[in-house]
Amino acid sequence: MTATSSPPPTSPAADSDENVLVVRIRYTPTLPVVRLSGELDMSSIHLLADALESIATANCPAPLVVLDLTDITFCDISGLQGIEDGGTMLAASGKELLLYHPPERITKLIEMTGIARTLNRR
Repeated sequence: MTATSSPPPTSPAADSDENVLVVRIRYTPTLPVVRLSGELDMSSIHLLADALESIATANCPAPLVVLDLTDITFCDISGLQGIEDGGTMLAASGKELLLYHPPERITKLIEMTGIARTLNRR
């Protein structure tokens, strides 16, 4: 008699990496760029905070930090609050946060909630 075992059940989220936030920093002395892809929400805002804090505390003379949101697939209120908090932290270190290519749904969320509305967008 041969016993077979089936693999443990998995959830759809466990099989997909699209809901994971990926943070990439291209750090140059003239223009640090933080590029996000995936989902920015309560479970991932710490990754954004860590990236922006590393730039704020680095010895970088650049007065502008670009936050590239082109590849964000989801952002909720806590994600917007994390962006706003990051902008505030950078401002305290003499830097400005620029939101680059925020998807239309994020722009609408900013307009509806007022969160992060003071940040410049391009």
